[in-house]
Amino acid sequence: MKHISVIIYEDVLLSAASTTVALLTSANEVAVRKGMPVPFQIELVGVHLRNVQLSLPIQFQCSKTISDDFDTDIIVIPPMSSEPQDIDSMFSRNNILIDWIKEKYQVKARIISLCTGAYFVAECGLLDGMPATSHWGAIEDLQKRYPLIDFKPDHVVTHSKAIITGGGGFSALNALLYFIEKECGKEIAVELSKYYALDYGRTSQSIFTVFSGQRMHNDDEIHIAQSFIEKKFNFDISVDQIARQVNMSKRNFIRRFKSATSLNPIEFIHRVKVEAAKKAFEAGEMNIAAVTYSVGYNDLKTFRMVFKKITGSTPVEYRNKYKTRTVA
Repeated sequence: MKHISVIIYEDVLLSAASTTVALLTSANEVAVRKGMPVPFQIELVGVHLRNVQLSLPIQFQCSKTISDDFDTDIIVIPPMSSEPQDIDSMFSRNNILIDWIKEKYQVKARIISLCTGAYFVAECGLLDGMPATSHWGAIEDLQKRYPLIDFKPDHVVTHSKAIITGGGGFSALNALLYFIEKECGKEIAVELSKYYALDYGRTSQSIFTVFSGQRMHNDDEIHIAQSFIEKKFNFDISVDQIARQVNMSKRNFIRRFKSATSLNPIEFIHRVKVEAAKKAFEAGEMNIAAVTYSVGYNDLKTFRMVFKKITGSTPVEYRNKYKTRTVA
């Protein structure tokens, strides 16, 4: 039986912590029903206190805290409810957790981070030089903070050495399903995915990504260039034209743009166009050709290719999945 410590801290996201426990508990129940030994001993572990009061009128009752002397096989770090601007203060409140994670990892504990729980593992330095994923909305901040980590924004699950990371929101539960499959077998993982209506085997979270402009930098000229692109994206604009807007040579502009945004200007233009197309489909636009031309592409083939590369879905699939439905 593997001992699993689900870490509960004041900033933990309630729904994620509860669904984590529910999924692991269900794995135990299914295993017993199939005549297998109980695979997991699941414990809630507090950081400072056993009774952890959330910002909501809800309190978690943990069986122990990280200050207690105990061994564990797997540490699960659920996501946080904190905003990016609050991460540093959240670290200050939970600095002893970071040291504890490093200590347990050194004595062979495995780690599973779910969604923005990746912040804790990244802060420990345990992901340096390794692939990792998290919520798509946190990736830009994570990349800035931890440039040594190979973040995979589109991945739902990464597994390197003894660390599993899960993607954003409830797609992170696929990381738990992956872990359960490794420990209990595919049959149990598939049964749980059906019971909880999880998309078993999902490998990409690109379809859920909302492109927000990569604005977390301090380069004023590049901010001006980004604003120009966002205003003129549906016209035929060139990198030379954008560079002239900020009085830079093309070569220097491309270098500065990529340094600030982690994208080259052409990639940025494509992402702005695709985000506009997604919003058109979500608003109920049914005509693929009309959307293609409205966001500045001259041919359907290029639009389909770029849309699929960025979202992991074809325009038709995305339109049919997210179009606004009218009720008679």
